[in-house]
Amino acid sequence: MTGRCVNNDGADTSIGRLLCHDCEQRLQDHLARIGEEITPLLLIATKQASVNMQGGDGHAAPAEAPSPLRDDMWELYCQTERLMRQLAVRFDYQRAADPDTTVAALTRAALADPDPLLSCGDVLGWYEDIVDLSEGIHIAVNPAKPRIAFGACPGCGGVVWGDPDEQDGECAGCGERVNRRAVADRLLARLIVSEVRGTPAELSDECAKAGIRIPASTIRSWTSRGRLRCDADGMLNLSELVPLLRRRANYGIQERPS
Repeated sequence: MTGRCVNNDGADTSIGRLLCHDCEQRLQDHLARIGEEITPLLLIATKQASVNMQGGDGHAAPAEAPSPLRDDMWELYCQTERLMRQLAVRFDYQRAADPDTTVAALTRAALADPDPLLSCGDVLGWYEDIVDLSEGIHIAVNPAKPRIAFGACPGCGGVVWGDPDEQDGECAGCGERVNRRAVADRLLARLIVSEVRGTPAELSDECAKAGIRIPASTIRSWTSRGRLRCDADGMLNLSELVPLLRRRANYGIQERPS
């Protein structure tokens, strides 16, 4: 007879099953994702590959020899391997006890014959463990991009935050979605009347205070190509940056030092 899904989604199950069809499919999808992402996780854990991380300048000398492992990633990998070997032994997959059998191979074995897992009495426990590890691995190998401040919200003046590659951000004050071009226009209007003068690094800092990210190297590049001119004291005027910044904002041109 059929019943209600033990995963508490209210859906009916097939005869002899405890999970509904959608939950069974999600379980298999997470198994497949573990198989796809376990090798990247292992490479990150053993420092053979890296992901973009925030924090630190990378110049501090370690007090002792650095570990060959990233402990958090290695622990996640080991947890996953233990679970997949337990799964393989429980349902008698071939080469389950072979230490040379990879986690990816174990997931393929589980997906090739999922019925024993899907029809077992403790399938919910397996479901929860597999989904938790799958989501942890996915976050580990696909870290979120750091958000940046686009500038001040035209509506409330709060800071508009967004992904570096996105055109819209969210205001931390009023919660409105704001196009980064609108933010840039408001900021540029403020800068064009500025009387600030300085070196490329100082002007970069001034722009950052206003919510505009422009590397000092880009400003130096514009100067060397004659797009900006120093005054008699060797200083640059912040207001003269505005046409170049506006061009960047309007047309998405990514200036790179030549």
